[in-house]
Amino acid sequence: MDAFTGEIRLFPYNFAPQNWAYCDGSLLLTQQYPALFSIIGNLYGGNPARDFNLPNLNGRVAMGAGNGVGLTNRTVGNATGADQVTILPANFAGHSHAVQARDGSDNATAQDEPSGSAYLAQPRNVRLYNAIAPTASSPSLDPYTLPPVGTSAAAGGTPRNTLQPFQTLAYCICLDGEYPIKP
Repeated sequence: MDAFTGEIRLFPYNFAPQNWAYCDGSLLLTQQYPALFSIIGNLYGGNPARDFNLPNLNGRVAMGAGNGVGLTNRTVGNATGADQVTILPANFAGHSHAVQARDGSDNATAQDEPSGSAYLAQPRNVRLYNAIAPTASSPSLDPYTLPPVGTSAAAGGTPRNTLQPFQTLAYCICLDGEYPIKP
């Protein structure tokens, strides 16, 4: 299999092929893999005098380095992100909704339970829901626009899964292949 030293490929096997290793953050000795060390150095950790780490792509998705218009710059070797995040009240933007209702009707029959045809009302007999929808000609109903009402979130939070759908494969790095020539 022709491959460059340091090349990373996805494999559908449950083993790393010969001259390849899992991209699992393993610590390798510089003396044992001098060609690979000369290519990736300590981008992924380790002590430059004696060892270096392989990239750790376990549970991660590879992302291209660099940036685009409106995107954050990403450098080779950076790892970020989380499987889960806890959403807190501070994460929600404040917002409000305008609500329209009509106030009171001596003639309308009010009910305590909402139904599909009920509208929000405050009849004079202090029932909450009214089964008769007001019309423009309803003399006993006075239009009233309620002030905007905001929402608030309950304190605390449960971690929420942030994983996209995925199929697991093995990321492997070539330990000993053709040496890539830098342009």
